[in-house]
Amino acid sequence: MTESILSLVPTYGLPFLFGITVLAAASVPVSSSLALLVAGAFIASGEPGLTESYLTALAGAIIGDQIGYQIGFHAGNAVEERLSRKHKRAAQIARAKALIDRFGGIGVFLTRWLLAPIGPITNIICGASDMRWLRFTIWDVAGEALWVAIYIGIGYVFRGNLEEIAILLGEASWLLIAALVALGTGIRVLVLLRQHRKESDVA
Repeated sequence: MTESILSLVPTYGLPFLFGITVLAAASVPVSSSLALLVAGAFIASGEPGLTESYLTALAGAIIGDQIGYQIGFHAGNAVEERLSRKHKRAAQIARAKALIDRFGGIGVFLTRWLLAPIGPITNIICGASDMRWLRFTIWDVAGEALWVAIYIGIGYVFRGNLEEIAILLGEASWLLIAALVALGTGIRVLVLLRQHRKESDVA
């Protein structure tokens, strides 16, 4: 896949960068993170420009997220039921729900850059839940602004080892997701145990 994106970024430039970020954020299985890494590598050689690439990718990511939110808002239950038929998607949905239930808008922010693999699913979950559009959008824009900057910057600095860096970033994201979900579950269990203990003392 790295070779394909290496050829597509310079060939189609900003339109390709915009398109792939829209599609990825809207839950289409394409690698926008890798495209940003490749874009960062080409920016290091002088083309395309940094500002244009950053704004193009940011706009694409935000538009894709909004598409996902609207899908969840208008058909969230049906989409969730269909996606849950696949074990991998069902696991992603469970993780996204746990994260949003625990952290709310901050969870949206984290899934833009730190926990990017569940970002597209989170868009649908937020649309289907009671999270207000404005709250979602504010956290979304803040997170995507950071995500684009991080990945273009990494591509710029590590342009000679893009594939290895992409694999490491992906694995690190899944480990962080698992750790946060486990932390949230552990805190909830401790709270329930404390409440149970207080009720027992009162009784």
